[in-house]
Amino acid sequence: MDLFQKNGFPLIGVIFLAFGAFKFLQGDDWVVWIIIGVLFGGLGAFSRRKDKQP
Repeated sequence: MDLFQKNGFPLIGVIFLAFGAFKFLQGDDWVVWIIIGVLFGGLGAFSRRKDKQP
């Protein structure tokens, strides 16, 4: 499970962030969707680092 947590992609968080951006462009309520995306780890997709192993 630890390997999955390190290498897993925060898909749910990214989906909520994308939905929040879509709602922002429409002019609707978007703040809640962005907050949910952050809570589910959506920002982790932008700060991912690849650890190079020999």
